[in-house]
Order: sequence, then structure tokens, then C-alpha cells
Amino acid sequence: MNAIHMHGRQHSVASLRARAGRVNAVHKLLVGAVLAVAAVAFAAPRAGAMPSTPDQVAADEALDSWDLTEAEPIIARLNASAPQDPENLLLTGEYHLLDGDYQKAVEYFSQAVHAGADPLAQHYLGLATAVYEQTKNAKKHTTADGRFIISVSPGVDEILIPYTEEALAKAWPRLTKIFDFQPDRPIRIEFYPTVDVLGAVSPLTVAEIRTSGTIALCKYNRLMVTSPRDLVYGYDWLDTVAHELIHLIITKKSRNTVPIWLHEGLAKYYEVMWQETAVPKLERTSEGFLAKALANDTLISFAAMSPSMAKLPSQEATATAFAEVFTVIGFLNQRAGKDVAADLVALMAAGKSDRDAVSAIANLPFDRFERTWKGYLKQQGYRPEEASHAQELLFKGKHAEADELATIKIDKARGHVWLGDQMRVKKRWKAAAKEYTKAVTYVGDASPLVQGKLGYALLRLGRFEDAAAELEKPIALYPRHVILHVYLGQALLALGKLDEARAHLETAITINPFDPDVHESLALVYDRLGLADRAAVERRAQKLLSQPAP
Repeated sequence: MNAIHMHGRQHSVASLRARAGRVNAVHKLLVGAVLAVAAVAFAAPRAGAMPSTPDQVAADEALDSWDLTEAEPIIARLNASAPQDPENLLLTGEYHLLDGDYQKAVEYFSQAVHAGADPLAQHYLGLATAVYEQTKNAKKHTTADGRFIISVSPGVDEILIPYTEEALAKAWPRLTKIFDFQPDRPIRIEFYPTVDVLGAVSPLTVAEIRTSGTIALCKYNRLMVTSPRDLVYGYDWLDTVAHELIHLIITKKSRNTVPIWLHEGLAKYYEVMWQETAVPKLERTSEGFLAKALANDTLISFAAMSPSMAKLPSQEATATAFAEVFTVIGFLNQRAGKDVAADLVALMAAGKSDRDAVSAIANLPFDRFERTWKGYLKQQGYRPEEASHAQELLFKGKHAEADELATIKIDKARGHVWLGDQMRVKKRWKAAAKEYTKAVTYVGDASPLVQGKLGYALLRLGRFEDAAAELEKPIALYPRHVILHVYLGQALLALGKLDEARAHLETAITINPFDPDVHESLALVYDRLGLADRAAVERRAQKLLSQPAP
């Protein structure tokens, strides 16, 4: 993975579609989000006719803004007046693609190609065909409030539905209030079983996705999310769903005018708002990037971030930039004494540039704002990165045990972990704990991999207090390392600390919900807390995951 690790996963930005030759040189912003690595892809230049009628221009602009309510009557008029016009066929295909009717999109794009529409029609035909084939058998679930349509592959991915619905129900009132905007049509969320499928239905190749760690995108008026079951340890997938929802809200409210650096700052800052008690907070790894940049005077300028973070010179520069834009939103909120997201996006929707919008919110000329913000950063006391454990996403089918051990950078420690693993296979738990303890003497007690293995061995020995103590040590540095939460939750359950156990096991679900043992443990916690309905949900999930694959 050539992208930096931040917050337990990678975030990427994809892509600007330049529709060359079209009236007003409209750019369609297709924002991806899983935080780091920006990718920009351009569609093939227009070779055929441009929109020539007022309705074609209006439809084109509405589709560029993902405004289907505005586009729908215009598309109807175009089809009534000239149903075989190549441009009308292309625009109608785009409408159906954005509306999620992929079969109709394929039909119209095919007709557009045969009618001599420009090369963009062929590009869209391939895309629509791929997404139709990949999703035609998907299980679709409309949330109780009617605001979301969740699509998953039949089978074990169905366990994602209740957790997604619950998170979205919490996120909706908070995010729509913060941004002062409510999308007027149901929002589609498509979970794909593997990154291979994400590659098939997006302009990204599978190699690019695996290398960059891109696991979700907000494109074509929908949220496109890789199932956490395609990663060895999962990832913080519910934060990611909220992150992508924010991108969609921003795109629609702004009519696609917000540049990527502010898109990512807003999405990252507010992605935790689906959690009842969470507040936006710069995570420890991001703090380390900023501390280094401040010490070396290597902060990334806002000018260098625009129009795309893809042009930054290195992965570390990109990581630093994402940390910076998170703090920009926090700084603007602090100056204003309130959330400024709604006003910031509204100003750009009204035609202001990003610099002018930020200046208006901060009540400072942009150059002075930038200097003031840098002064604010220097006052925060950011701590240098302390983590010695290489953090990266491990994809199933690509990474193996050797890749996991390779994240331990000290040879002697790695050797003791390997020996401990051999003892673990033989269920010699005391010997395994001894080897893992030796590894700790080399890497310290903040390695999530070593502490996780040690904690599990202690669990199996019935040393629950010791297990909990060892597992708690690395969590401050690695709050999204799922193994720590699973084993710590189980240790706390054994100790009768039900509320604490619940918190850690629920966190584990938000990272990797495909471990049946987690659902079993959480069901026990809920039973003892008198939460029968929640216990029933966990037992259904456990049963589904325990069934043999077809």
C-alpha cells in the first residue's frame, strides 16, 4: 500500500471528470473518501456534438450537480422532442445511471453509441454494464425512514444492513443540521464484496485500489463501499459510510463547486458524528504528521493542495495535507464559535472561490488567515509519532501471515512472535505467552500485534486481569485495531465489567463485523444487561456467519 496510514484506514479522492468541449466547461467532481491518496481521472475529450439546445445545456448542468429532481422533467422533454438524438440518449443514460436504474442506463448508452454519440457514451456503457452485472442479484433494503437504500451481496454481507441503518439513523439528523441540507431523494449505499468488484464498477483498477488502500468512493450519486470482510482485520467501515455521506451532501448542496481539499477536511472532521458521544478529534497518527511538519517547517500550502491532492510529491506530504485540512475546519469552527460547514458550502454554491469563502468565514484576508491558522497549529502541542508498528490495510487474497509479521520491524522481536505463534498452534498457551512477553522486551508494550497475541494467550490461560492490562496498553495509539477490542471485550466480560465490555465489542463490530465470536460475546453482554432485542440481533448475525459457505 503506497498510501499513508491514517486513522486505521486509507482515504482516497477520485475524481474530476472534465467533459471537454461541453458548454461552460463543466467539471463533475466525483469525490472519494477513505482519507489519503488523491486520484484524478479524466474522461475522454468530447469528439462529437456538444449540447446545442437550452434543455440539453440545462440537463447537462443538473446532472453534473447530481440534481435528479431538476433533471427529470428536462430529460422527459428531450425524449419527447427528439428521442433518437445522440446527445439526448447520452443524457438520458446518465440520468438512469445516477438514479440507480443500471439496466435502463445500459440500454440508453448502447443506443447513444450506435447513434454516433461521442466517446464518453462508450465509457459510460462499459461502466453501466459492469455495475448492472455486479449488482443485479444484490439484496436491497430500504431503511425504515425511507431515506436510504442499502444494497449488499446475498449471504454474510447481509449482517451489514442493521448496523448501517442504525448508524445512518443517527448520522442523518446531525449531519443535515450541520450542513443545513437534506437530499431530496433516497440515497443509495452499495456494499461490494471485494475490492475487485469496486474496481469493476469504478474507473480505478484493482491494482490501484489495493496499492492505494482505496476502499470507498462517493461517485455517480451513490456511496460505493467495500465490505470489511475483504480485509484481514476489517476497517472502520461505519465511519467510512458517514464520510461518504458527507461527500454526497457537500456535492449536492454546493452543486459540485467545493474543491477536494475542503471536501476532505469537512468529511474527515464530521465523519464520527453518527456516534452518539463522539466529537471530532485529530487522531494520534495525524498528530504525529503535523508535529513533524511543524518542526521541519514543511506544512503543505493550500495552493499546493488545489485542485487536487494527487499532485503532492509524496505519501507523507499527502498525509500531512489531510491532517492539515482537518484542523482548518476545527480552527474555523473555533473562530466562529459554531459549526461553519453550512455557511462555507453555501458560499461556494453561490459562486465564491474556496479562498474567498474561507476568508469570509474567518473574517480575514486569506493570506492572513493562513498565517493565523499556522500560529494556531503551533499552539496545539502536537506530539511526534511514537508508533513503531507499521500500520496498513491487509487485503484478503493478497496478504498472508508473513505480511503481518513484517509489520514488526525488529528482527529478534519478530522471531519471538513467530515462535509464540508455533506454540499457539499447538495450544501451548503458557509457552506462547512467554515468547510474546520476550517480544515485548524489544518492541515495548505499544505494539497492537504483539500485545494482541499476548493478551489472547493470557485469555486462554484464564488470566483475565493480566490480559486486560496488556490489551489496554496500545489502544491509545491504535484505537482502531480490532483485535485489541475483541480480546479486551472478552476479558472484561469474563471479569463481569459489562459496560466496558460492551463498549469494546461494539467498537469491534464497527471495524470487522464478520467474527462470529464477537457476536456471541456481545449477545452475552446484552443478555446480562437486559437488552434482549439487541442480543437477538447478535445471535442472528452469529448464526449467519456460522453457516457453511454455499
